[in-house]
Amino acid sequence: MLIKYNEKGRLKNFVFQTPTLLKLNTVQTTKGYTEIELALVGKEKNKVDKFVKFLNQLEQQIKIDAQFNAAEWFNNVNDDDAVINFQKIIRDSTTYSKGTLKLKIIANNDFETVLQINNSKRISVGSIPDDTWCKLILECYAVWINSANNFGIFLRPVLISFTPRDVYNYKFVDDSEEENEFDIPDTDVNTNIFMNIDKTIKPKYNEETSQLELNELINHLESDQKPIDSTIHLDIDLTNDYFSKSSDSSSETETENSDNIDAETSDN
Repeated sequence: MLIKYNEKGRLKNFVFQTPTLLKLNTVQTTKGYTEIELALVGKEKNKVDKFVKFLNQLEQQIKIDAQFNAAEWFNNVNDDDAVINFQKIIRDSTTYSKGTLKLKIIANNDFETVLQINNSKRISVGSIPDDTWCKLILECYAVWINSANNFGIFLRPVLISFTPRDVYNYKFVDDSEEENEFDIPDTDVNTNIFMNIDKTIKPKYNEETSQLELNELINHLESDQKPIDSTIHLDIDLTNDYFSKSSDSSSETETENSDNIDAETSDN
C-alpha cells in the first residue's frame, strides 16, 4: 500500500532527510539488489536522537493503523492461532546501542537511487567507498504485507551521499631512521587524549520479524489483485530538524501502482 501525505488538498511523497550516519561493512549485493547497513551513530548526537524518535513515532502510528484495519490487511485474523509480525525499521545491534538500519539501493526501469560522493560527483554501486559517513534522502514509500501476516514499512532511498572519514596514514620508520634527531615542539600534557568506552550499554531494540524480498514488494504493488481499500493516517510530530515546514498530519495510502496515481493529486 503506497503512502502519501496530504498538504492543502494535494497528495505528496512522504520524503525526509536523515542526519549524517555511519556506513557499516562493505556493500552486499544478493538476489538482484544491493543492500547497505548504517549505524545510528552520527557527528551530531542530538540530531541522531531526534531521528530515532521520529522513526519510532512512525512505526507506532503504522501499528495503530494496522490494528484498526486488521480485517482488511491480514489473513485469518479471527483464528485463535493467528499471528501478526511487524518488522521494525531499527534493527537491534550488540555493537551500537541505538541500533542499525538496512536499506536497499534500487535500480530498475521505474526508479533508481542516486549515489554521490560529497554531495556532488555521481558514482555507481561498485564505487561506494568503505569507511564513510553518509546522508540520505529517504521516502516512506509503502506498507508491505505478505501472506504470512508479516508487515512493515518500506523506506526507499532517493539520494545517498557518501563522505570519506578522516584516516591517519601513519607508518613505522626503519630502525636506521630512528637514530635521526628530530625537533620536537614543547607540549603540555593532556590527560584527555584517551577516552573510556562504556561497554555496559545494551541494545534497546528487539527485532521480531521475517525478511521480505524487494521483488516480493514490487510484485505485490504491481499485481492484478483486488486493491485494498485502506488509508494510513499518520499523526507524526513534524516540528523537527527533518522538515522545513509543517503539513497536515494525515497521510494518504494508495493501493494501486504509483503509475496510476491521479496527476492532479501526486507529484509522480
